Amino acid sequence: MNGPTSMLHDPPPDAVTERAPFVILRRTSLYVVLTIAAFLLALGFAWFAYDRSEPLFWVPVAVLGGLGLLTLPGVRDSRTPLFVADDHGVRMRHRESWIGLLWNEMAEIVVEPRTGRHDPRVKVVSLDGLHIYSAPVGLSTNVSVDEAEAALASRRPPAAY
Repeated sequence: MNGPTSMLHDPPPDAVTERAPFVILRRTSLYVVLTIAAFLLALGFAWFAYDRSEPLFWVPVAVLGGLGLLTLPGVRDSRTPLFVADDHGVRMRHRESWIGLLWNEMAEIVVEPRTGRHDPRVKVVSLDGLHIYSAPVGLSTNVSVDEAEAALASRRPPAAY
């Protein structure tokens, strides 16, 4: 289809096309299942503790209720990205706010695999080396370690840092 209509839709050869950003999101279904399971188990233990009138049975109620409350923010913020990388740099959640760095403002960006009890993470080191920011990857997110490594390697300019 090299006719005149295809030429109208093709971008000019010198046009810069931006790729879709690489985004890490929470795995919402996992957080929903964990939250519901924790609250249901807490409710079951609460009924059991009330029925048996044994104060020690309230300990699992408190532990499971606390676990449900810990996973609840993951359900509430399900559509908020944890990490975004595009052709300009990265933006990521840092506590309750956002941090943004251009590619030339980073000393290093690495994807660390699981080591012992530490979950895999994307770590970004600021150019001055004073700040290290990280975002999770793996089971709790929609991105694997291999996908994160490939996506970040393809987005880094050759001499970005």
